[in-house]
Amino acid sequence: MPMKFEKLSGDCNRDDCPGIYSTDKGTVVVQGDLLTDTAGLTPSQGEAVVEIPAHLIEEAARALGR
Repeated sequence: MPMKFEKLSGDCNRDDCPGIYSTDKGTVVVQGDLLTDTAGLTPSQGEAVVEIPAHLIEEAARALGR
């Protein structure tokens, strides 16, 4: 069964990236542009690094009621 997403903040499909979504699994997903300059970080295989403005984290937390 495909995962279901609910937008919390941002919307990459409307040129407002990154987008933050809650899922029906009780997790949070971020959609955005991958960082290419990740000096100091070593993502594991299958991982990606996405930059998120702090105000979007705050907006997502409010949307989650926190």
